[in-house]
Amino acid sequence: MTNRLPFSKISKISQIFFLLFIFFSLLISHTAQLQAADKQSIVALPPRKGHLGDLHAAPGEKIQTSIRFRNASEQTLEVTSYVQDFIVKEDGSTPIAVEETVSNRWSMADWMVVTPNKQKVGPSEIVEMNVLIEIPEDATPGGHYAMILHQPTNVIAETMEQSSSSGAAINQKVGTLFYVTVEGDVNEEAYLRSFQFNKFQEFGPVPFSFNVSNQSDIHIHPRMNIDIFNMLGQKVDSLKVEARNVFPFNDREFAGKWDKTWGFGLYKAKLTMSYGEAGKIAMANANFWIIPVRIIIAIIIILLIILAIIFAIKRYIRHQSQAEHQELEQLKQELEQYKEQDKQINS
Repeated sequence: MTNRLPFSKISKISQIFFLLFIFFSLLISHTAQLQAADKQSIVALPPRKGHLGDLHAAPGEKIQTSIRFRNASEQTLEVTSYVQDFIVKEDGSTPIAVEETVSNRWSMADWMVVTPNKQKVGPSEIVEMNVLIEIPEDATPGGHYAMILHQPTNVIAETMEQSSSSGAAINQKVGTLFYVTVEGDVNEEAYLRSFQFNKFQEFGPVPFSFNVSNQSDIHIHPRMNIDIFNMLGQKVDSLKVEARNVFPFNDREFAGKWDKTWGFGLYKAKLTMSYGEAGKIAMANANFWIIPVRIIIAIIIILLIILAIIFAIKRYIRHQSQAEHQELEQLKQELEQYKEQDKQINS
């Protein structure tokens, strides 16, 4: 006998499958739209300008330079470029554009003009823009910072329309950071803080970390080197630490590792940092131990086993020697007894 589902149940199952089909179709379509929008990208060339101190001027002077960006997407983009100040996050490295007014001590956005500020850029096309920086007569000596942001406005509008129901609009921005030094009486002062290696390790590599505290009126790009000495005072290695910018009145953490696997004893690390136009020097020291405890314990155990075997062999040999001596003494005694008996018989 054949079992059949009631028509009402079949209708409900069909409705469920139909609703699931619509849901997954919408989900796939929405994901594809977001992925397509995510592929719209532009690349700033270069990402930083003047960070090595090559952009500097006296108050009242002008700087003329240029930047470029590339359309890395597969479609024509309408790109708007504009200038904003930025601040640095607590990590000391991540810039964040800010729309509100920042301190004139570091601000530079009002000094900059970029042309053209709006243009259409074809796929893989590279465009160049002129940048004029006018330094005010009353500009404070030291570092001043801003960024030129590039934003594909047509992609933003399309993505916002497509994603308005979910609120998942993609707001793409990429920019070039500008570092300008205003000439004058500039203070340069930086410190090394919290320099340390792991205090104790069995094997390498040995990690290290330290902070650079920049109390200067300008960003610094310090050059850093770590010399490592063994417990006899002999230099065994020298490490170069990658130079990175540290913004004024900010701390930035640096970290790395000494790629040495084997070592033994107390080591001393000497960190030397040079920075600024005057080539100022800051130094710090740290001590750490490398002792392969498990290997030492294993060697001690092996030596103890060897010594135990040697003592056992010596004891066995001594016991055998004593047994042979006792047997020889017993034979001598028996021989003497035989001699005495023989004398008595002969007499």
